[in-house]
Amino acid sequence: MRGAALVALFVSPLLAQAPCFEASFGTNLQLSDDSVAPANQLGFTFPGPGGAVTAIDISSNGFVWLGSNGNSACCNGDLPTFLSDIARIAPAWMDLNPSTAGAVWFNTFPATPQSLARAVVTWDQVPEYGTITPTFTIQLQMVSDGSFTFLYDSNVFHNVLIGCTQGGGATANAVDFAAITSTVPHVSGTNPTIHEEQNMAFDLGGSSYQFFPLGNGGYLVVDRPNCALANTRPFGRGCPSPAVAYELFPFTTPIDLSNTAIDFLGNPSSGYTAIPAVGFFTGYTNSIPTGDDIVTGPFTLPFPFAFPGGVTNAIDISSNGFIWLSTGNSNSRCCTGDPTQFVNDPASIAVLWEDLNPFVGGNIYFDVDPSNTAVHITWAAVPEYYNGGLCTAQITLRNDGSFRLSWQSVVNQNHDCLVGFSQGNGVIDPGSIDFSASLPFTMGGGGIPVSLGAQAGSRPVLGTNFVMEVGSFPAGSAFGIMVMGLNRMLPPVGLASFGMPGCDQNVSIDATRFFTLAGNPAPFVFGVPNNPGFTGVLLQAQALVVSPGVNALGALTSNGLELKFGM
Repeated sequence: MRGAALVALFVSPLLAQAPCFEASFGTNLQLSDDSVAPANQLGFTFPGPGGAVTAIDISSNGFVWLGSNGNSACCNGDLPTFLSDIARIAPAWMDLNPSTAGAVWFNTFPATPQSLARAVVTWDQVPEYGTITPTFTIQLQMVSDGSFTFLYDSNVFHNVLIGCTQGGGATANAVDFAAITSTVPHVSGTNPTIHEEQNMAFDLGGSSYQFFPLGNGGYLVVDRPNCALANTRPFGRGCPSPAVAYELFPFTTPIDLSNTAIDFLGNPSSGYTAIPAVGFFTGYTNSIPTGDDIVTGPFTLPFPFAFPGGVTNAIDISSNGFIWLSTGNSNSRCCTGDPTQFVNDPASIAVLWEDLNPFVGGNIYFDVDPSNTAVHITWAAVPEYYNGGLCTAQITLRNDGSFRLSWQSVVNQNHDCLVGFSQGNGVIDPGSIDFSASLPFTMGGGGIPVSLGAQAGSRPVLGTNFVMEVGSFPAGSAFGIMVMGLNRMLPPVGLASFGMPGCDQNVSIDATRFFTLAGNPAPFVFGVPNNPGFTGVLLQAQALVVSPGVNALGALTSNGLELKFGM
């Protein structure tokens, strides 16, 4: 039995009357960063995946313990501990920080002749740690028959673990929640553990899911398409291209760069073209004093090295697989590659930014090429902390502003690893790209890309006027064209052949509309149809701004914006 028939068999008629979103949040639990509110009484006995409970402990980090546990479980969802700890339900186990903004709430509702008893936990407008915006709203509804629901308003960028478990050494059961529908459910069999790990790419914004106990220990999971919350999600990038390019390898994804090299050719003003390279400078002899989580420097270059955003005559070297394109830096950036730091810190080049430990083995070298036109920084046979494999990788800086990243043998068994270049100092984050699959690719010479996003407080709710904003376009721009389509362009289509180097087409061209640039950012109003049939429908948008003189065509494009219509 599958699909709609299976859903109809197990869906409680009473649960079907539970609200999509409970607006009565109840009591503010006054949670701070990495904190737990203990012993929240449900008012009923909840038959959970680990057994019956009458109270729950609520963590600020997006989950509840089905029992007593004061561990807030900072900071990212971790599957081994998810399976080994006590039972829990995790709508979005990640690093949330209600001490910065938002709050975590708890409410209960007794049974009525029309509905079952419920308990509701809401993480309301809480940002991720290290940010102020965007904020994230999650809601968990627990029903007295053992069913429960998840609901999300938007997307986030930390590593996230989603699901439920009986814990105590549970058996893993990975699913793709985005593939679950009301007619193609997930059936966990007799295993009450269900989970998904998402690494910096959460894709469930605006979605809602419900879990129904099957009576044999497992769950039936379906989405709630009529409960879709209106939301938006940016994707792609605008132009001019930011001076940053990186690939993030979560520790669950092995690095695929061993025995390869990439040349970044060009100059700081026009940007770089990344192409496959050969060779590895093997004459490294000048080892430098270092240790675990140590920055060493300054190291004087035999030439000024120009890069987008600056020029330097000396560098600092971190034991953790990267260099600072400046001096006086003490931050070794232990212990994992992090895109947020990469784009916001001072300029750096990372060949293997993870937790390396030359204190216990290997060496780091700084050598001037015999030609005196290049320098080589080499991490040779340095182990990954803790008890990881040996890594050998190299950065080569040249006097023309180009550079090379080379990898002989590299691993990331225990840590997220990041490789690439960033101008830093708040440059726009273009997102991770697959270096090996994308060659050749270009990296811009800097500048602020044209942006497209939702106006603060505006969402594409059915029957309302949704307001987008186009920003960061050059002074003197003439007008804009909003392009809308039903599909994303994957991969994006480069527009260099049209005289727009570094610009991409991110959406299909199904409709266009001219608009005036009244202010910067400039508003663009879109009327969302007042038709329930549009609930959950996706529409893609991208702005083109006519700006004479910025390139041969005189136009720039924004990032894409996905609109999800709903409540």
